[in-house]
Amino acid sequence: MKILAIALLLPILVIAVAAFAADTDLIAYFYGDWGATNIYTIPVGGGESTQLTSSASNNLDPEWSPDGMKIAFQSDRDGADAIYIMNVDGSDQVRVTPPGIRGRNPSWSPDGTQIVFTSATGIAVIATSGTNLRQLTSSSLRASNPKWSIEGDKIVFESARGGDAEIYVMNADGSNITQLTSNSTDDQHPAISSDGTLIAFNSHAPERQDYDLFVMKVDGTDLQRLTTAPDLDEYASWSSDGTQLVYCYANAALYIINVDGTEKRQLTPSRFWTAGPAWQPTDND
Repeated sequence: MKILAIALLLPILVIAVAAFAADTDLIAYFYGDWGATNIYTIPVGGGESTQLTSSASNNLDPEWSPDGMKIAFQSDRDGADAIYIMNVDGSDQVRVTPPGIRGRNPSWSPDGTQIVFTSATGIAVIATSGTNLRQLTSSSLRASNPKWSIEGDKIVFESARGGDAEIYVMNADGSNITQLTSNSTDDQHPAISSDGTLIAFNSHAPERQDYDLFVMKVDGTDLQRLTTAPDLDEYASWSSDGTQLVYCYANAALYIINVDGTEKRQLTPSRFWTAGPAWQPTDND
């Protein structure tokens, strides 16, 4: 296995950019003051945002179901972080994780029947019905922020067991845990592209303490740096066609960028706290 060092900037890998995702695709995200953040959606082409939650609590980290019709998210509306599901219009908000089970950072299985999430002791998976809860990683791994691959066989995540966060991948059953990055800075919020070939994540830029976006192959090779802005570029989410990423800048605005680092554009006004974007999966053929 080839281990990456973020300080070593490899030449940019040229990736062919296909037709852009439809402007009618939706981006889900959260916005608000801490203690009163809510989930919103906005079209990829821009326009008015639609508020989906309105509870006096933190509603965070929205993630789309594979058919693009439901959204999983975390909320502390009942006093502790838990995983909820709602329809795309915000209706039928239902808690998935049972009382006493902490739940953050949800991600759907490709068949829409399960959700992987960060529990109090690592990464766990649960059926969308709230049954069949299983722990995938041990507490010693200090794993978090899991994302399921669209093929369903892999889960990418971050682990801080070495002191700083690094990117890992494992089989969907928790076996064959493999470390992909190894350096002295935090690598966080990994996400696998729709074709299963690339992982986007954010990392401290060399010689700076802000985050930039990077992309690498799923085996940890061919590292690319996509952004260079002097602030936080993080929480990347892929378009369905794999040609673009949406991410948040400085926890205050959402941007869209091509996967080769070109054509960056601002999607939302600059308002703190805006973060956690997720691109709606759609078929644009």
